[in-house]
Amino acid sequence: MSFTGRVTSMKRVGVIAVVTAVVVTLFAPAARSAPSVRGFDGKTIKIAGMGLGSNFAAADIGTKARFKRANDTNELKGIKLEYTEFADDKGDPATATSEARRLVTQEGIFAIVPNFSATNPGPYLNQQHVPYVGFAFDNTYCSQKPTTALYGFGYNGCLVPADPKVMPDSYAQLYKYVSEKTGKKHPSMVLFSNDNQSGKNSSRFGASAAQGAGFKVVYAKGAVPMVTSDYSPYVQTWMTADGGNQPDEIHCLLAVQCLEIWNALKAAGFKGTFWTSLALDLFTKPLAGTVATGFYNTAPNPGLTQMQKDLDAVSQGKPPGTFFFAAYFAADMFIQGVKNAMKKVGAKNLTPEAVQQALAKQSWEIKGLIGPTKYPASTVVPTPSCNELLTSSGGTTWDIAVPYACSYERIPIDPKFKG
Repeated sequence: MSFTGRVTSMKRVGVIAVVTAVVVTLFAPAARSAPSVRGFDGKTIKIAGMGLGSNFAAADIGTKARFKRANDTNELKGIKLEYTEFADDKGDPATATSEARRLVTQEGIFAIVPNFSATNPGPYLNQQHVPYVGFAFDNTYCSQKPTTALYGFGYNGCLVPADPKVMPDSYAQLYKYVSEKTGKKHPSMVLFSNDNQSGKNSSRFGASAAQGAGFKVVYAKGAVPMVTSDYSPYVQTWMTADGGNQPDEIHCLLAVQCLEIWNALKAAGFKGTFWTSLALDLFTKPLAGTVATGFYNTAPNPGLTQMQKDLDAVSQGKPPGTFFFAAYFAADMFIQGVKNAMKKVGAKNLTPEAVQQALAKQSWEIKGLIGPTKYPASTVVPTPSCNELLTSSGGTTWDIAVPYACSYERIPIDPKFKG
């Protein structure tokens, strides 16, 4: 072969090689690097919290505490949890939407934990496949029938469904306490919450559950503004709600506002039972003489000991609050969801969708401390309903009046309650 022929042949080989390389590049699998997933780089899951900053300041200590233990002990086998911030939605739907968009599109978060918003942009978070786990303050956590399609998960299940047919049996312990105290088969109850849609819903749904337990509900409204300095008009109404007489029990479905309301009721001469959700040692003295429902088991147990140890590691001396615990439970629920997803898809293939599906089908609990919360049944109402009843005598701790127990009973909604 002549030199010219050899050159021509070499050119042909070169062209074939280039074409082959192009074809291989175009059609070869592109799986040599980890897939790009919002909020997960193969080693770290990026997470933020969201809710009303003025009500839940520092509540995310609970999430930080649980994430710290997971990171310190390599609980997720090579994967770390990075908590970035608590976004303040200011209790406003428009702000909640803009903050959620910022967290997703600018911060690139994988999930929202804890979620303490009562104004979640549920359709947006579902559309963007953003799991959010927290205290289920709004109906974006809820559905008419059990479903695995939602991205919102409450450690205590759906609390304020939009239009439920049933409610859980959550007032049995309180009814027993008040009935025995008054000697009445149907003691009277006043029940109220904030004047937003979530408050109105929680009032009317709570009224049905309380009535099903045996109470005579004489007032059930979402009437109290989220910010007010004068509770006297409401107190006057509540004090005469039982046919001109005081009710046997007043039920405050609010947070720290219950403290001022209790003071106002005492000043007005209220003699009945006053209930709040503030079962915290911090409030035993200001809430002396009241009762509270505990959503976890405060009797000595290993889970309680571990939670306190975890909180002590990050709280920097701050006294624990209800929402510390709620954030801790939300974080634990999320971690269990990640673990279950890892078992199915592997650590390097985690996606928000895989974690959502794991959460949507799991039965979550911390043995001896809280739960179980069974999904997908808990998208309708908490399944089962678990709690204890606590009393404060003004000492340093709350006392257990009725021990922690769970019930699968469901109580039909009574349409006479309008909220």
